[in-house]
Amino acid sequence: MSSILETPETKPSTAEGGLGKTVGMVGTGLAVIALGVATYLFVGLRDARRQIAQLTELASNADKKAKELDLSLAAVRGQTATIAERAGVTEAELEKTATAARQLREEQRKGQEHVASLGGEVGKVKEDVASSKVAIEETQAQLQRAMGDLGEQSGLIARNADELAALKRTGLREYYEFDLAKGKSPSPVGPVAVRLKDADPKRHKFNMVLVVDDLEIEKKDKTLLEPVQFYRKGSRQLNEIVVYAVQKDRITGYLSTPKAGDAAASTK
Repeated sequence: MSSILETPETKPSTAEGGLGKTVGMVGTGLAVIALGVATYLFVGLRDARRQIAQLTELASNADKKAKELDLSLAAVRGQTATIAERAGVTEAELEKTATAARQLREEQRKGQEHVASLGGEVGKVKEDVASSKVAIEETQAQLQRAMGDLGEQSGLIARNADELAALKRTGLREYYEFDLAKGKSPSPVGPVAVRLKDADPKRHKFNMVLVVDDLEIEKKDKTLLEPVQFYRKGSRQLNEIVVYAVQKDRITGYLSTPKAGDAAASTK
């Protein structure tokens, strides 16, 4: 018979054993997961370090190339400065020279354009010269020459107003028309003055007084279309008066003088 003081033998419960197994399996699973996460993180960290190392190397190379470029530019500047110094030219003067060269090229371009635009004008001038030459040849064929009262061979003379207009178109000399009546005082005709003393239409003759450079020159018994010749002071160019119409105490004609440039050249 057992004693009431004996402690009954304790046996483990089946429920507690099952719980322990479950906890063990969960722990194992968590360990596996933790290991996988750690492995993933390790691989990612390794790749990140590799990329960082590559970027660092690239940055280092870029910095190295930048330094090399700076050194090259510095060397070029130094060479330019040395050349300029040897030539006695400063950097500002070099820039000024370059600016002048650019301006010169621009002026040359504009000049070429201007020359091109002048092509048409030059052609027109040539045509005008050719037209004037034709007009002179035609006028020479129509007009006549005569011996003047000073024994000098006259140029072309006009026998009426139409022929005088043709002479003017040639542009060889200056022409001043006049229609003078008999008077007591001289009348201005171009650079001189003329006073008609009398005119005889039947004989086609007249008498006149010329005032040339403050000197009076009397021309007596002159004939229709006879060149009345005279010289002005300081010039060897001949001046002529031609009368192509004689009426009672009235004459009509013109004064022919050299061009201003021709007269000036003859004094030299």
